[in-house]
Amino acid sequence: MEYSRTSNVIKNLAFAVLTNIIGTLFPFIVRTYMIRHLGSEYIGLNNLCSSILYVLSATDLGVANAFAFRLYKPLALGNKEAVCRLLNFYRKVYLVIGLIILSAGLVVMPFFKCFISQDIPDNVNVYFVFFLYLINAVISYTVFAYKNLIFTADQKKSYESITTSVTLAILYTVQIFFILAHKYYLSVCMLPFCTLMCNIARNLIATRKYPDYIPAGNILSSEALELRKDIFSVAIYKLRDISRNAFDNIIVSSFMGLVVLSNYQNYNMIFTVPTWILALMHTSLLPSVGNFAISSSPQQMYGIYKKQVFITSFLSAWFAICFGFLIQDFITLWLGAEFKLSWASAVLFSIYIYLYGEAMNIKTIREALGLWKQGKIWAIAEMAANLALNVLLTMRFGVEGVIISTIISILFVSIPAENKIIFSQYFAGQAKDKIKNMSVYALWTICTSVIVGLFCNFAPRMPYVSFSYKMCVCILIPPISCVLCFHKTDEFRYVRDTVKHFCPL
Repeated sequence: MEYSRTSNVIKNLAFAVLTNIIGTLFPFIVRTYMIRHLGSEYIGLNNLCSSILYVLSATDLGVANAFAFRLYKPLALGNKEAVCRLLNFYRKVYLVIGLIILSAGLVVMPFFKCFISQDIPDNVNVYFVFFLYLINAVISYTVFAYKNLIFTADQKKSYESITTSVTLAILYTVQIFFILAHKYYLSVCMLPFCTLMCNIARNLIATRKYPDYIPAGNILSSEALELRKDIFSVAIYKLRDISRNAFDNIIVSSFMGLVVLSNYQNYNMIFTVPTWILALMHTSLLPSVGNFAISSSPQQMYGIYKKQVFITSFLSAWFAICFGFLIQDFITLWLGAEFKLSWASAVLFSIYIYLYGEAMNIKTIREALGLWKQGKIWAIAEMAANLALNVLLTMRFGVEGVIISTIISILFVSIPAENKIIFSQYFAGQAKDKIKNMSVYALWTICTSVIVGLFCNFAPRMPYVSFSYKMCVCILIPPISCVLCFHKTDEFRYVRDTVKHFCPL
């Protein structure tokens, strides 16, 4: 059974990584062509629209995870009636969410220019562009969105990843064509069209794979009560996550304009690659961990959690090191030195990546255990601190202030508070062991970073050769260091044995 769950995780993760590659490589190409053929302000406008719609999508209150959690048990037990009535309820909720987003977006639209301090693209109706992004967001909720929950709850996220990969490949290919033809409006129009096609494709797959699970019936009063409690609690965490990301773009645009926002997003796009992989690990692990939690003891769950922490801590450290030592050279080679942010920004982004990995560790286990009701006050505190620091530090330090505010709120509010929740509510008596592991992994990360830095000092002066040399150093040294330091631990042996099981030599 354990390898069955692991197989689902690996399959989900493999397809998710494919989606990540497509969702990173193609936007990189699109961004490059848009900067060179249209201008940075167009990129900034797209990022601003996405951020505002992400804020408006807070209307969904993070219901997807709460809904999927309630589907774990009836799906595992084969209770078709319970699954069907839950799906019917979810369908109605998503329709309401879509209508609320549409209404809120129409209210915001007349004030859209207030979020742009300068660098508005010439001959572009920014209100029309925002409206297209709004329609895209509405479609994502109102057209068969509830069917994705079946894939999540049944540990079959790979189906969702496949449709996403195909849709993204089509979207970005056509967008590149329109950008080269200087048809900016048509490139944006592809967003709602491809979202519609993607949702329809997922519905067809879900109908074929799960023909007995159709929305029908009304949920029980006891189910409605539990869902309301879950949704209210999850909503707090959803708003907190929004405060970490979307508000950053809005504040940068409001204080420094679309061109600075575009330069910030050049870094943020590369930053998204490792954080997206870590988030994909979260979404791939969550269904299997949630399924395991139904029939396992806290001690067994803690063993799984330690293995998850080991893997994620290594990956987040590896990604942070690669980003910190490579990003400045990469931006120079890609766009030119004039598009670079400060060296301090690169270091801050790296710290954020590492802390993001730790935050995802806690988030995975908390959501798998359904611990949404606890710690709401801390999520609110983090959100308030992040927003206040965003404004104050951005006014004082510029772009660096945006990143510093998020680091402070995660490091001093989110991580301590959420660790306290899971170790007081579920993993009683294991807090000291977790603190020890966190300290060991953090110390290993610092020491490995110093070693990588020493090797990078010997890089040749030629730009492309220097970047290639540093990339080899960043890719090779962290894994070697990890093997030397942790090869005797149970967590390392588990990873080694799992790799041997699924990839026998």
